[in-house]
Amino acid sequence: MEHEGDGSGPNKRRLVPLAPAPAGASGRGAGAGTGSKGRRQVTAACEACRRRKSKCNAERPKCSLCVRHGTDCRYATAPEETHSQALKRKHSELQTRITPYEELFDLLKTKSETESLEILKRIRSGNDVGSILRHAKDGDLLIQLSLAPEARRRYEFPYISDMPASILVPDNLYLRSFVYETTFHAPPSHGFAHDSHREGYGDDRYLKPYHAAQVVEPNFSNIDVSRWTNVTSDNELCRRLLNAYLYYQHPWTAAFHMDYFVKDMASGRTRFCSSLLVNAVLAAGCHMCRELPDRNKFWIPQNIGYQFSAEAKRLWEIESRKSVTSLTTIQGAIVLSIVAITTAMDKVGTSYLLQAFAMATNMNMFSPTCGTNNEKMRRARAFTAWGLFCWGAWQRFYFSRRPYVKDPPAYPLPDPLVDPQFYGEVWIRYPLGQRLYPTNLGCIIKSNFELRKLMNDMAAELFEDDKPCHMTVEKALECKSRLDAWFVGLPDPLTPTKVVLPDHIKIHLEYYGTIISLVRLLVQSGTPLDITWQNIITHAEVRLETLARLYYLRHSYESYDPLLMHWLVFLGDTILLKLDGRLNSAPALAAATMPTSTSNSESLRSTLILCAKGLYDQSRNFHIAVLLYRVLRDRMKANDVDLLRTHIFTSGSSGSGGSRGGGGSGAGDDEPLMTQYLQAQWLAPILTPEGDSDGTAKRTLEYLLREYEKLSLDRNVEDVSETSSTVDPVSPLRR
Repeated sequence: MEHEGDGSGPNKRRLVPLAPAPAGASGRGAGAGTGSKGRRQVTAACEACRRRKSKCNAERPKCSLCVRHGTDCRYATAPEETHSQALKRKHSELQTRITPYEELFDLLKTKSETESLEILKRIRSGNDVGSILRHAKDGDLLIQLSLAPEARRRYEFPYISDMPASILVPDNLYLRSFVYETTFHAPPSHGFAHDSHREGYGDDRYLKPYHAAQVVEPNFSNIDVSRWTNVTSDNELCRRLLNAYLYYQHPWTAAFHMDYFVKDMASGRTRFCSSLLVNAVLAAGCHMCRELPDRNKFWIPQNIGYQFSAEAKRLWEIESRKSVTSLTTIQGAIVLSIVAITTAMDKVGTSYLLQAFAMATNMNMFSPTCGTNNEKMRRARAFTAWGLFCWGAWQRFYFSRRPYVKDPPAYPLPDPLVDPQFYGEVWIRYPLGQRLYPTNLGCIIKSNFELRKLMNDMAAELFEDDKPCHMTVEKALECKSRLDAWFVGLPDPLTPTKVVLPDHIKIHLEYYGTIISLVRLLVQSGTPLDITWQNIITHAEVRLETLARLYYLRHSYESYDPLLMHWLVFLGDTILLKLDGRLNSAPALAAATMPTSTSNSESLRSTLILCAKGLYDQSRNFHIAVLLYRVLRDRMKANDVDLLRTHIFTSGSSGSGGSRGGGGSGAGDDEPLMTQYLQAQWLAPILTPEGDSDGTAKRTLEYLLREYEKLSLDRNVEDVSETSSTVDPVSPLRR
């Protein structure tokens, strides 16, 4: 008898073997996977299938079920994106959209009432949030600084944002400089495979503007400065002014030894510090402190700068009458002379300077021993003697006059690497960084002193008071050879590839500008320029413009810098003559500088706008720049002036001028000129017609401003008599 469950025997039932499980399937999931034969896995269903809870095949643009039912097929996800990934993406996009509004809200919370109202005005006028933030950040540096420390990578040129093709020449050394490469992210050109391998990589000095840094040493934080002045008891303000002077003026003029001055100020000693010197320095510092409103209006008694100047002049009257002259009295006279020249009163400044020279001579400061046996006092006197000599040399060379003193101080200038204490050093730190950087103060001061000595020598050889300069080819070559030797011998931090700080760049600006000035003297003496001289002037002009543009890109033109003002006038005048084709009086220069194409003309116009904007920015700091801006602006064509004003006033320079410590009060660039205070024989660095025997007199600021006032009167008369006329009167300054 057979058993029913037995699998053996002749009547057994044959079973079909099981199919192998699909790859990757196991356990209970395997059986489930075999139930939907051929159905592919999808990442995300359409919204209609999700609502119907149907199985979507995720075909795009329409799935098969939506085609069958005739429904709208939409997906909340991107192709190959799951619903969770889509949610993360949308959250990130929402955050990106919200962040600018949060930033704008922070601006409204943290800004002053005036600045907040300006932002609200822009919101109500329909500006988008992006443009408002750009205006707040890029148009006004101090607004950005109040939100976070300045760390922008570069400024942007007005009008045309690119470097002109005319200066992008292969032999332009400054296109291989660290500051150029870090600004434009250019590939390293110094033999390094990667940018991170080269010297200067990660150095904040090449990445951030100079005015964003803070002085760490010398340190004024614990000094009671107010005890040295009767003007104010606000120690915080006095310290800011001292820092500003140390930052912007001291490296250029070096009238006194800063370390000796600071130590005596802190201890109350009067050997190297005095109330006269402190008040004079504070008066100068007022022009450099961007937080002070109307700092260029030196005639307003309520201005703190006016009050410091008045106190310094009162103390000068007392000190200068004493039978025994102190070193600090001479130093105070130098600083008062600096204040006078920036306020367009260089005749007054010359008086201070001449008295300082007389006092220094009586103290025997130009001798090898500097008139003392004390070593510390000798070094302090030698430093001031060189500062006095060089400040006088700078003035006389740029005034085209014979020097006050023919020979420099007999005390030799030490090498800053061997004797750095003679010059001192300034250490700075940038925002968000911990590293301290030197400004290379010793290299700057010594190089400046040596250049001023060359200028003094050239002024003694070239200029006769009240007589035109007669320059020969031989003399021009000799002067250029001396300048070239000085330039080649610049110390390593000041070489073309490493310059970065404003005082570094200005040394190079002066070198090329002085060479151009020598060639101009040659032309004005009636010497035609051959191809060699044309190449020399073209070579110098290209590098001068490159340096001016690099200065702007890295640091902008807003901070106090009278020497920069000089070269902006110089460059702006040259560009005007090129644009207008008015170099007929100097055909040799015309051959080397005439524009050749429309694109070149636009590049020249962009440089002109940059120079004029720079003068406007400088005019917020000191009065002479106000006058020179007006002179240059009124030589420009009407459409160029409109273009200039567009770039000045749409960048926040006008409307917020008063609130951010600007020189104006929002009245634009046509405020009345206070010419009644003008006492200036400073020569504007502009070209005059060849053969004009009175050319030097026509370059003085007094003459130019008289011509400007005539133009203003002519325009007023024309406005009254010909109100319907659209003819733009020609400025006598253009003739």
